[in-house]
Parts: sequence; structure tokens; C-alpha cells
Amino acid sequence: MQRRWQALGLALLVGLAVACGAEPVATTPDPAEPAALRAMTWNVQTGDHDPPEWAPVVAQLRPDVLALQEICTADAEELARLLQRDHGLTYEVVPGPIRPPTPAEANASVNAALGPACDTGPDDVQFGLAVLSLLPVTGARITTFPPDARDEQRGYLSLQVTTHANRPVTVHTTHLGLSGVQDDQLRRLAADAAGAAPAVVLGDLNLLASQPELAPLRQGFTEVDPDARLATSLLGKIDYIFLRGLVPVGAPEAPDVTASDHRPLVATLRLPS
Repeated sequence: MQRRWQALGLALLVGLAVACGAEPVATTPDPAEPAALRAMTWNVQTGDHDPPEWAPVVAQLRPDVLALQEICTADAEELARLLQRDHGLTYEVVPGPIRPPTPAEANASVNAALGPACDTGPDDVQFGLAVLSLLPVTGARITTFPPDARDEQRGYLSLQVTTHANRPVTVHTTHLGLSGVQDDQLRRLAADAAGAAPAVVLGDLNLLASQPELAPLRQGFTEVDPDARLATSLLGKIDYIFLRGLVPVGAPEAPDVTASDHRPLVATLRLPS
């Protein structure tokens, strides 16, 4: 996209930082264990940051499944192109734009920035969620939450990936709202996600680990960072990976980055034999 030439200079700095080992080097799944699945969630703060900044981080961490929030559809497609061109990684893009705001919702100040962030008009903005996958994808669908006139339209993206061991895993990713709507939104997502296993729920939940609104997911899923050791934002941990029918392999990571106001959260998972 043609946007902010100064981002290119910052992208070079990010690339140098990655090349010099400024961020932890991730452990990719062991090829001897074909059932391994590497999953990552990242709120990329589009509009303030761009695909040239994100691509070196993704290439280093090399997830099989990458759940993205606060991303424009065109940026997700550009990110995949950069990963193919510069890093030899062929990701399938599954866009999950949540519909543009209604006229009533557009009165919320947060929506005024969505069109400019995606280089579109206010009625055709393609903004919200996306998944990039190195694995085959089927059954993608978008579910919207009830409208909230105070905020942008929210929802979640669901799909299935097929692992290297030819086993399906259901993936859900979301970016929950603010100001008390998380409880209802998370209940709706948890009720949907409870219907399949193995399954992974990833995303920016806008909830701290101590908040009771996380209960619907915690009742049926386990977390990769249950002790909330990994802060993913200045507020603390608000980005999560929940599992059903999978187990973590090693410790999760949330490396420092300059390409967003969130740290990515990444974990290697295994399907039981």
C-alpha cells in the first residue's frame, strides 16, 4: 500500500534488530513430530504500523497459524506477499473483515479512523481480523457480535486447518470490545468454540488475566500462559491462546517488538497421539 514512506526506514531498523538477534529466536515445530502446530496471535495496530515492519517478526517466529487483529484486509494480503518474496514463506490469507459501521455506529470516534487506516472510504472499509496459514484451510466464516454504538463492529473469524499429520484443528480468533461488552461477546464465542476439539482460540480479549469475564473460556479450555507471566501490552497480558484437545510443547513466548503496541504471543502445540 502506498502509505507513510517513513515506515520504510523503520522497517529497515526492525530488520536489523531481527538480524542482530535483538528478539528471542523462536523454536519451530520439530519436523520429527508432524503433529506439532505453531500458533501465534498478534494485534498489529494497523495505521500506526505497516506490513514491512511486521514481516521480519513473523518470519522469525514462523507460526503455522497466525491470527491478526486490528488489520486491514489489504495489509494482510501485502504481509503475505512480503513473506513470500523476502522470506520464502507461502501463507494463505484468510481475511476476516468485520462489516463497516452503520451510520449510528459511525458516530463513535473510533470508527472515524478506520477508513483512513485502510485507505478506503467510510462505507467500504475492510478492517478487523485475518489469519495467515502455512497449513491448508477450510470452512472460514465470520460471526459478528451485537452492534455497539460506542465502538467499532466486533466479531470473530473461525476456520479449520489441517496439520502436517493430516489432522484437523478448529481455529477461532477475535478482538473483543471495550467498556463492559467483553462478557457477552466472550460467552458467545465460548459457546461456539465449545463445539469442536481439537480447537484453538486466539486473540486480543481486552481483558486482564484477573478479570472474571474470562471464565467461559477457562471452563472448557486451557491456557498456554496460565500464570500470566507474559505481558502482551502496557496494561499487562490481554492477548491469549486457549486450547482444547492440544497440549503446549515448551514455554510460550511474547518477544519485545517495535512493530506494534502489542507483543505477539506464540506457542508450539501438540496433538495427543
